[in-house]
Formats: sequence, structure tokens, C-alpha cells
Amino acid sequence: MTQVSIIVPSYNHGQFLMDRLTTIANQTYKDWEAIIIDDKSTDNSVEIITKFIEDNPSFKVKYFIVNEINSGSGYNSWRKGLELVETEYVWIAETDDYSDPSFLEESVSMLDKNSSLPLVFCTSNYVDQECNYLYDSRKRTSLLNIPNDSFGIVSNDIVINSFPFNPLITNGSSVVFRRPKIAIPDETFNYRQMSDLFFWTWLIQKKDIIFLNKKLNNFRRHPESTTTKISFSKRELLFEEYLGYLNMYPDESKINVFIEKYINEVWWLKFKKGKISLTQIINLKGFGFLRIRLKFIKYLFRFIFSKFNL
Repeated sequence: MTQVSIIVPSYNHGQFLMDRLTTIANQTYKDWEAIIIDDKSTDNSVEIITKFIEDNPSFKVKYFIVNEINSGSGYNSWRKGLELVETEYVWIAETDDYSDPSFLEESVSMLDKNSSLPLVFCTSNYVDQECNYLYDSRKRTSLLNIPNDSFGIVSNDIVINSFPFNPLITNGSSVVFRRPKIAIPDETFNYRQMSDLFFWTWLIQKKDIIFLNKKLNNFRRHPESTTTKISFSKRELLFEEYLGYLNMYPDESKINVFIEKYINEVWWLKFKKGKISLTQIINLKGFGFLRIRLKFIKYLFRFIFSKFNL
């Protein structure tokens, strides 16, 4: 039986697809099969994928699905792909990213040697549209104290504590994980910008993970990427997703961070436009209506004193 399923969620990344498909084909680890799901692309993505498969008969495709209508979120392709997976391991290879040829071989080896652990992730290079190096993720993961080009076992608490505001896992393409043996909660993939963090949190509950501090993944930053600088309206939606995360995975310390960030990044800008809303604050569940409002007032006064040097 094949060991790894590579889920390839495609949508309007025609200009980047050859980098992705070629670096999958060039993996030194060969025991894999691809599940390609195109979410009704309006560019030439389907044609590029079709021709690549025809030109590369050794590229093992188990499913190539083209949706009849767009699903509205790339994470729906994650969901559909995971429903089709039958292998031990899964790699979700986003179509605007690309990988080192040894990525799968080294990741699978880590999981084979640590059979009780659910996930391994590696260091990522951040690159621009033309593959020029920008920076890497090592500053973010430096707190893990794992030497360059080495690996270590990381407490799940450290990783989960970094979610959702400063995640240690910044890119799904850097992760290989064991296929879940139980049903994934329905709401996990309902979020457009950070369903990956919902999924990783659920997947690693009470289980440590592996960090491979090698630059084996290339995370492309471009105007259409989810993590590129977002507009104010999208920032409001991001805070809606933060809210959803905190309601699913409550944590007192994260509530404080949420309120403080909300005041700084959303509430103040709306206030300057004459709009005052506490909707996202009062929709926090499980922390007490009065308690949440008191927290808001506390951080609001702190913000005002800081803003106006009072």
C-alpha cells in the first residue's frame, strides 16, 4: 500500500503550478500518490495540470477532481482531500509553494522513527513571486532551541500556545502528518484564513510533535496569498476567525491578547470612523458576559493612556 497521499489544492495558481508539480515529481521519496482538487479555477490551472500529468506518466495521480462550482475556500479542498486519503501519511502541497527534493524523504523518516507522534514540520524559506529569497521562519521558531539542520521533539503545549496569533507552523506545505483515525470536527475547515490552525490544534491535542530545522519548504508570498498584508475588511474577518478559534479552544491568556489586539487593530480604526461595536468581544463564549466587558474596559483604558501619553 502507498505510504503518502499528497493533497494538491489548486485554485488560480497557474503561474506557480510548474514549480509545485515539478518539485513533487522530483521528490527523492517515491512511495506517494497525488490527490489533486481544482476548485473551479478561472485561469489555465486545469490545462497545466492535465498536460503535466500527460507528459509525466510516472506522476502517480489517484484522483484529479475539478469542481463544477467554486467552493469559496481552499480549505474545502483540504477537507475533500482528507476524506479521500487511505494512506498512513498526508502532505498538503499548496500550489503556490514548492519544496526541496528531500522534503518528503526526511519528513517521513522522522515519523517512521517516532511512531507515536502525529506531525512533523520543517523550516520554511519565504520567497517572492520570482522565487527570490526574502527571509526564513527560523526567527519565529528560535524559541524551540533546536540547532540548524537538526531536529527535536517539541511539546504540543508550546505549539498550541503560539496559536492563533503567532503560530510556529506558518505554512501547511511544511507539514507531513499521520492520517487522522477519527472524524475531524465539521467546523474545522469552515474558516477562510486560518482553518489550518484549527486543524493542527485538533490534530496534536495531548501529543508532542517533531520540528525538523532544515529549510526544505519554500513559502511564496504574493498579492493573492492568504498571509500577505490584508485590508481592513479582511482584518475584521480575521478577528472573526480568532473569535471562532478561541470559542473552540478557550484559553484565558489568549482572551487577553485577543482583546488587546482587537482594540489596537480594529476597534480604534472603527472608532475614528464613528463606528463603535463590541460584537466580536461579546461573542466570546465561556468566559462570562460581565467578565469579558470588564476585561475590555481594562485594556481600553490601558490603550487610551498609552495612545495619548496620559
